[in-house]
This record gives sequence, structure tokens and C-alpha cells, in this order.
Amino acid sequence: MNKYGNLLQQQWTAADPTYVSSLSDPTTHFAQMGERVQDEVQELTPSLEGTDPPGETYLQKVGRLNAARQQAEEIVLAEYQPPSVTPEPDEPEDWDEMSHDEQETWIRQNVPTGEQQDEMLQSLEARRLNRTIVLGASSEPRTDPED
Repeated sequence: MNKYGNLLQQQWTAADPTYVSSLSDPTTHFAQMGERVQDEVQELTPSLEGTDPPGETYLQKVGRLNAARQQAEEIVLAEYQPPSVTPEPDEPEDWDEMSHDEQETWIRQNVPTGEQQDEMLQSLEARRLNRTIVLGASSEPRTDPED
């Protein structure tokens, strides 16, 4: 089994051990999957390598070719990943009508604590700050003598 087959077998075993145990021959299954990945990586890599730019040194070329291979691996392996164990919750239909506080409460109640929740809360806060800056910049300063 090649490195891709080993990697995928480890990932699938961790993500969905029931599926892996249901396979009649997991070793053959992941070995074949690894061969498909290797073939696809070899097929994709040349299109990502580009052409030799004038004056490119040997080390620059090695770096460019390695980067192209790694990018091809990333692209191809993404297609063979096990499904996510926890599906992302859909935002409610009235999300856009909800206040910032209501959206934050919904995220905290419906998204498991962790990296995904943190990212959603940061994105929400960034949108709030952006809205505040835009609204603040567009408002006219008050010139009432009564203030």
C-alpha cells in the first residue's frame, strides 16, 4: 500500500470505524484508493508546475515542482476524505432579520464549542465592526448647539 492509501485508511478509521469494519477487505480497498490518488496526483501535477521562468535557479525549480506536487496532493486527497462527523448547522431562515445578539446566542446554542464556533463568532463580530465603521463614517456630525 502506498503512502496515500495508508493516510486515507488512518483518516477513515478515525472518522468512521464502522464503515471501515464493514469493508470485506479494508487493506485492498485503501490500497486501490491510494493507487487512484497517486494516478490523479501524477496526472494533475504537470498542469500546476508551469513553465521554467528565465533565470530560475536549480533550487527555485525544485521548490516550484515540489509545491506543484504538494498542491496536487492536497486537491486530490480532498476528494477522498471521509464525510464530516458533525454536519454544519444551517442558519435559520430569519438570520438576516436577527439582531447581532440573537445571532450570537443562536451560534452559542447550535454550534458545538470549538474551532467552528470560534470562527463563526469572530466572523459575526467582524461583520458587526465593519457595519459600525461604515455606519459611523457615513453619518453626519451633529452641529446642534443644544447638544
